[in-house]
Amino acid sequence: MSVNIMEKEPTFTKEQLITASKASKNFGELRKKAQVNPMFVTDNGDIDTVVLGYKHFANMFRRLSELEELDEARILTQRLEELERNPSIGVSWRTVRRTGRVDE
Repeated sequence: MSVNIMEKEPTFTKEQLITASKASKNFGELRKKAQVNPMFVTDNGDIDTVVLGYKHFANMFRRLSELEELDEARILTQRLEELERNPSIGVSWRTVRRTGRVDE
């Protein structure tokens, strides 16, 4: 499995920038370019919108879902390990179902 370390902010080329006014006048061209690389729409010089093709969006969504599942599994594993070390912190399932809380 490869791990991609993301930058704190996305990087882009000058060709990926388009002004809001040009984007509205050339939306078809913007959509075509966005199929290849995300396009960054600027308003008064600041990026305020990103247009990306569905394939890129679907890949991001899939990866985010995978990361959320991994994080949930990590949290559950940590909680189970804590419970094994200290059973007194356990809460009955009946309490959780009745109150919706685990900290009573």
